[in-house]
Amino acid sequence: MFAKSLGLAALIAAAALAAPATAATIIAPVGVTASDTFPLFGQYKAENLINGSGLSGGLHDANYANMWMTDLSVASATLTFDLGQLYKLSGADIWNYNFGVEEFASTLDRASKAFTVSISADGVTYTQVLAGELARGTGQALAAESFGLGGVARYVQIGLNGNHQQYPETYGYAPIGLSEVRFTGSAVPEPATWAMMITGFGLAGAALRSARRNPQAA
Repeated sequence: MFAKSLGLAALIAAAALAAPATAATIIAPVGVTASDTFPLFGQYKAENLINGSGLSGGLHDANYANMWMTDLSVASATLTFDLGQLYKLSGADIWNYNFGVEEFASTLDRASKAFTVSISADGVTYTQVLAGELARGTGQALAAESFGLGGVARYVQIGLNGNHQQYPETYGYAPIGLSEVRFTGSAVPEPATWAMMITGFGLAGAALRSARRNPQAA
């Protein structure tokens, strides 16, 4: 009887422990909003940042219809990503805006440059965890730039400030863009999972105590 009870409790606890995702899981956000978007026939929509459009083998193409960009005179923006649940974050992969060719550098120069990353568990209070710069796009198949992150969050904000134009007055506008964003990390167990783990360990402990009191039951 003891063996059966202990076995059942162990199975419950093991199932609960197995529930969280392994480390370095690729996290595709379930939603994203942008503080500003260029309204060109709805092609530069924010959803392009998370829907995998333009991605193949880890590289992003140079088709602007698979990217996101601010309106032509807006040189800063905030992107808010919803990961769908809490994650212990370990990194971010960012593909910069990548439309154009060197002969027409004004489009490649729209690639975002300075950026910050802030995280939040509730979508209300954010803590900045990273500041850096992104490299300019090439107009060729583009790999992601990877950055280390830390902290537990469901929501991630990327703040963008400025592009790669050295002389914005030459073009008369200075929009900024990105192509795709992914995160890495491991899922944080939901409250129900923690309850299952506690129940499992509690049953195992109770069975062990019962067996000690009644050695013949084993």
